[in-house]
Amino acid sequence: MLDFRIHTFLEVCRRKSYTKAARALHITQPAVTQHIHYLEKEYQAEFFDRNARTLTLTGEGRIFYWYALTMESNSRKIYKLLEQAEKPCRQLKFGATLSIGEYVMPRILGDYLEEFPGDKVSMLVENTESLLKKLDRGEIDFAVIEGKFRKDAYAYSLFSNERYIAVCAKEHPLSGEKVSIDELLDYPFIIREKGSGTRDIFEAILSEYSLKLEQIRKVSEIGDFQAIKYLVERGLGITFLYEMVVRNEIRDGRLKEIAIENYGATREFNFVYLKGSILEEEYMTFYHFGQSRMTPA
Repeated sequence: MLDFRIHTFLEVCRRKSYTKAARALHITQPAVTQHIHYLEKEYQAEFFDRNARTLTLTGEGRIFYWYALTMESNSRKIYKLLEQAEKPCRQLKFGATLSIGEYVMPRILGDYLEEFPGDKVSMLVENTESLLKKLDRGEIDFAVIEGKFRKDAYAYSLFSNERYIAVCAKEHPLSGEKVSIDELLDYPFIIREKGSGTRDIFEAILSEYSLKLEQIRKVSEIGDFQAIKYLVERGLGITFLYEMVVRNEIRDGRLKEIAIENYGATREFNFVYLKGSILEEEYMTFYHFGQSRMTPA
């Protein structure tokens, strides 16, 4: 069972207020203060910067926070494992970003469920930011994500490296042309929504060339890959996507890769879970299974 004082600490971090944490936990504010002081004395560290205007974690506090999250998650998992002790099947609940959930996981999950028909698998498909929050709260076991995340805060393994390319309609003025990346900004773009890994990567690439999203003449934000590809095929804009997402459209001639000078971006897909998880071995079994199926179909 998770120490109730650690639970208090996590609630303070989430609410960023002793008063709000006390209200959420149905205890008094002095009790919250007492719990925090006990932990700081026990671990001989100060977790909060008392001189800051807002409630801010110290360096030691941030370290304790990430390990406290793992302790909370492990506590939940122990109860679940005990409940399932007599059941022969495993249960995995994980998340994947849209690119991975739609274009990578179907084949992996199909093979996995054929090999382990008794197991129960649940996959959430959401953006990177949302999945990391669910991982922190223990709502999912692990996540396979694209885009940026704090690598010092999580345990992770590289899942794959994927080409990230620009595409346009076959009749587009850029089709068959070789251009510099800044020349693309004169054309309308169709991109993913803020918070998605694909969007983060696109903005990071622009930054590498000292460019900004605001410099693009026109930007439309669409949260669905099929809709993005349809609009690009109609010649209504260009986009950057993983090659695997548009592989069929390029093969069929419906979309064309835009040749960009001095460009060859690849980006990581990472398998991410909480540090110190008691089920790390089980997660890594799924990781190795998935990696073995990552060769293109």
